[in-house]
Amino acid sequence: MSTEQVDLTFGAFAKCGQSTATVGYRDASTGSVVASIEIPTQVIECAVLENASVEITLLGDGEIASAVAGPASDCFSARTSISIDHLVDAFVASHNLHKEEATEAELRTLLERLHKSVEAVERTIRRLGGKAK
Repeated sequence: MSTEQVDLTFGAFAKCGQSTATVGYRDASTGSVVASIEIPTQVIECAVLENASVEITLLGDGEIASAVAGPASDCFSARTSISIDHLVDAFVASHNLHKEEATEAELRTLLERLHKSVEAVERTIRRLGGKAK
């Protein structure tokens, strides 16, 4: 029996599918899987998002910024930003309205709320000494 020492180098891997993820270790020199386990992606999502929260902020220039906060947020960057007008444009696009099944009454409520928002901004501008358009 040989007493030669063999140096093995393992590398971690993960292969994600729609319903399961396979994680494990491969022999770096041959690519052969040494050990692996299949985990339902729903289990992984629950574990990662368990203590996460989404923070949404309205900025002074009308941008809406959102970010994921929590222990796992350091592992990935999930920050997005969209302006209010682009958000409304995307919502009222005809293909989206069909998917959302928005009624005329709902759109009128949206319009009323947007008018109230404009009035609130104009009041604040006047209070700050500027002139509203």
